[in-house]
Amino acid sequence: MLDSALHRKGWLNEATVTLHVLSVQHDQHGLAEVERVHNALPDLVAALRLVPSVRGVVPLGTCNRVELYCDAPNAATSQLLDAAASVLSPAPAWRSLDGDGAMLHVFRVAAGLESVVLGEREIAGQVRRALSESQDLGLCSSLLTTVCEAALRTSRRVARETTLAHAGRSVVSEGLDLMEPVEWSNTRVLLVGTGAFAGASVASLRARGAQHISVHSASGRGEEFANSHNLGCVADLPTGLASADLVVTCRGAGTPAVSLDHLPPAGMVPRFLDLSLHRDVDPAVVESGAHVVDLQTISERVAPRWDQDTAHAERVVAEGCAELRSKLDARVLDPAVVNLREAVLELVADEVARLPQGRALTQDDAAHALRRLATRLLHVPSMRAKQAAASGRTQEYLSAMAELYGIGPAGDALDDHSCPATGYTVSDLDARATTEEAS
Repeated sequence: MLDSALHRKGWLNEATVTLHVLSVQHDQHGLAEVERVHNALPDLVAALRLVPSVRGVVPLGTCNRVELYCDAPNAATSQLLDAAASVLSPAPAWRSLDGDGAMLHVFRVAAGLESVVLGEREIAGQVRRALSESQDLGLCSSLLTTVCEAALRTSRRVARETTLAHAGRSVVSEGLDLMEPVEWSNTRVLLVGTGAFAGASVASLRARGAQHISVHSASGRGEEFANSHNLGCVADLPTGLASADLVVTCRGAGTPAVSLDHLPPAGMVPRFLDLSLHRDVDPAVVESGAHVVDLQTISERVAPRWDQDTAHAERVVAEGCAELRSKLDARVLDPAVVNLREAVLELVADEVARLPQGRALTQDDAAHALRRLATRLLHVPSMRAKQAAASGRTQEYLSAMAELYGIGPAGDALDDHSCPATGYTVSDLDARATTEEAS
């Protein structure tokens, strides 16, 4: 019967496609932890690939975050954490997500909604490069490719439909406004750190006419940043502070970058624009009388301007996730639809083989074959109906009949829709029959 044919055809067993995310972020874990995990990325990827059910890994490493996107349909998050713990000791306090929560996170990251600089576009390029590199190395899976590409498409839509890409510069610009009046062309600016706001700070300073900008980074990234932005590089922080009029900090390591010990022993103390989530300027510097404007003060002034765009971006991301979830669900069912069609066609072929041979078929022959085929097709649903009624699952069965065969409450008319397995509509089949009879 039909059920045995479906088993022979390999009817899809219950399965779930599961995406996992392991994440370490500078605002939650500190830049030192991000750097520690970043340095171990190749070993972490190798360890995760050894977990039996892992089909692919996309590692994303930036100055502010390290994330591992894993396609592991049958793995528990604890297995992935155990694999990662075999590489790093002590184990990071990973932020872990799976399933739809992990998918939403990837979309939010690509759209810049998880960034310190809300809506920043640089992260989309970093996700794109991470995907491309993992594909080149044979680390990626089709699911990871599908999720990342969909997230990047949604990111582009967010960029088109909102102005969040300018939010970072707006934060920096607001902070610099609070420093005025300043003769920018003569002001000596020291940038401390290469964190999320560093690039936006350089752009905003130059837009105001600042010509004397240097950078200092305790992490060793200062020289690379200076070369890429055509800046001076200061190796010693106290020396840089002694010659600066304005200091813009965006290190965000979780501990103060500038303390009283760093300030010049005599002379003018520079003004500070602290753009770090975890303050870079020690409170003692503020208490000493230095002029310090911090990120919280700026954010309170700027945030209301972006509320509407942020809400729209969240809706766009939610729509992108829902669309992808629908496509993934349909993809899971596609093999089942194909198997169903093949199983039915197998029954048809069996009935065709039973037809009388050596003489012209009569109408009675055709009617008998069709009735027998209909009986075989209906046998399993009919028996299932009796079993459902006996076990008190009548409503459940009726809902299934309505879902599968359109029998029951009125729903969408599907005759004009094309079959995903054959590509035909009902009217197409009628037309084919007419053509075959004419020929």
